[in-house]
Amino acid sequence: MTRLRAALGTVVIAVLIASCGGGGDSGGAKPFKEPTGAAAETLNIEAGNFYFKPKNITTNAGIADIDLKSADGTHTFVFDNGKVPGYQLEVNTGQSDSKKVKLSPGKYVFYCDILGHRAQGMEGTITVK
Repeated sequence: MTRLRAALGTVVIAVLIASCGGGGDSGGAKPFKEPTGAAAETLNIEAGNFYFKPKNITTNAGIADIDLKSADGTHTFVFDNGKVPGYQLEVNTGQSDSKKVKLSPGKYVFYCDILGHRAQGMEGTITVK
């Protein structure tokens, strides 16, 4: 009976630990909510192994539609430093993905969060006036 209780306790603990992890909620951050309304500008960005083109973009404040297209490989587009929590685009070779975002004046660093891609140069900036 004691062994059964110990085994049952271990299973309960394992289930509790598994239910607390994962889920990709970024430490309680709210999921990204795309702004309503028309985009004032579309920012076309090409992703390839291992680059973004253009790498540095200047735009005006307001709603922008970021359109990411993959020339080759699988890539993502995310913002650094929690500037736009939850915003992510993901593409495979020949695909495109787009989503609107409201940008305030400032500098936004973006990158590919696939392991090793950023270290090989997949990052850039959007400067918003």
